[in-house]
Amino acid sequence: MNYIKTLEDCAKIAQERQDQYGEATDSIKLACNILKTTFNIELTPKEFCYVLVALKLSREHNQKKDDNILDSINYLAISLNL
Repeated sequence: MNYIKTLEDCAKIAQERQDQYGEATDSIKLACNILKTTFNIELTPKEFCYVLVALKLSREHNQKKDDNILDSINYLAISLNL
């Protein structure tokens, strides 16, 4: 799979997720608020995206799946908009 096809796949996944769950940045900001009020853990939305990338890469370490990399790319792209 060449990198342009990979980026197209990322865009397709991002659109599907947005259709299903709404705007990603809104969900991430809400998750940060939940962390703060529930566990007193304060992360910026950008930091939260980096945590999600770390989670996906830890999964990739244990089981190689394209999904792990595609989601990582999308979380990094989302972080650019926060």
